[in-house]
Amino acid sequence: MLILLAPSAFKGSLSAREVADLAGAQLAGQFPGSRFITVPIADGGDGTVEVLLAVGFSQVSASTVDALMRANSSRMAVQDSTAVIELAEVCGLAGVQDLAPRPWDTSSFGVGLAAHAALAQGAKHLLIALGGSASIDGGLGLLAGLGYQLQDANGDEVPPTASGLMRVSSIGPSVNQNLIDGCTWTLLVDVDSPACGLSGAAHVFGPQKGLSDAECYQVDEAMSRWCRVVAQHSGRFTVGELEQLPGAGAAGGFAVAASGLIGAHIESGAETIARLTDLSSAVDDADAVVIGEGRLDEQTLAGKGPAFVASIAKAAGKPVYALAGSSTLTAKQCASLGIRAESDVVTLVEVAGSLEAALADPRTWLGKAVEILGDRLQASGL
Repeated sequence: MLILLAPSAFKGSLSAREVADLAGAQLAGQFPGSRFITVPIADGGDGTVEVLLAVGFSQVSASTVDALMRANSSRMAVQDSTAVIELAEVCGLAGVQDLAPRPWDTSSFGVGLAAHAALAQGAKHLLIALGGSASIDGGLGLLAGLGYQLQDANGDEVPPTASGLMRVSSIGPSVNQNLIDGCTWTLLVDVDSPACGLSGAAHVFGPQKGLSDAECYQVDEAMSRWCRVVAQHSGRFTVGELEQLPGAGAAGGFAVAASGLIGAHIESGAETIARLTDLSSAVDDADAVVIGEGRLDEQTLAGKGPAFVASIAKAAGKPVYALAGSSTLTAKQCASLGIRAESDVVTLVEVAGSLEAALADPRTWLGKAVEILGDRLQASGL
């Protein structure tokens, strides 16, 4: 028997690689003679670089800054002329939670610095994973890090933040334009939210970054003005097309600059990472597939990594099981993922007795959850 272990990260506690390795070691003891394939996955959010390092990409470091412009060093995953940058690792929300929320001051500038470093090192294909952002700057930070000039109506430089987004009215050229134009750019997203409107960057993601309802309306209006500036400067999109571009709302409207000005393509992070890790071949070889995530819920069903893995397994007729920190999935929702019964989902909260206990010692409770899952695999006749 061959079991595929393809979990996402349990955000805030265990990486996808840790979950896969721990589960594989536990199940190996329960199923002597069986084989296990571990393919940690990501969907463009936290853990993307870690997943690619596990499948043969090399680690390269770059001097960057976090979302509040504090110096840090960030990893990129590199293979041949392809470089992958994870926004969450460079300047994500988790990196600034030591301070009270400052949504007007956070920036994607660190990603611009990382992108510039990758280009300077010879990257010709640049992938940027956009999940877990702290900023709503419309990609001003990316442009500033790449050397573009961002100015207000008086010709004064604006900061690459949400406060700068309120004032920016023109874009000056970058001295690095040849490097920028000589590279293909891809944005990996796990949402299809547009840049503007009630389902856009400010209204959907602003509150989690610290914006009030009134401030969300202010930023949304500024994002619309920024779309007009970018559209008029580049001519790649009309204003309306850029405002409603699916996925442009990810990472605080990052794609308004990246797609509207630079020409970056927006892709499903789950699909792209699946391709880079050769997930389909692993599913074809497996007798059963185990997915995993910190929390299985309705958001999981909307294009997240575990749902994408499950869709491949379901199409191939392979039984699907799940490990999770917690789950709110109904029997019907489980069935949509190819999970035959709610009992085929084992959670750390269920085993530990409470969320607090599970978070206090996730490695121990994951081991116990995997043991229960192994029993259910055996009971199924696998």
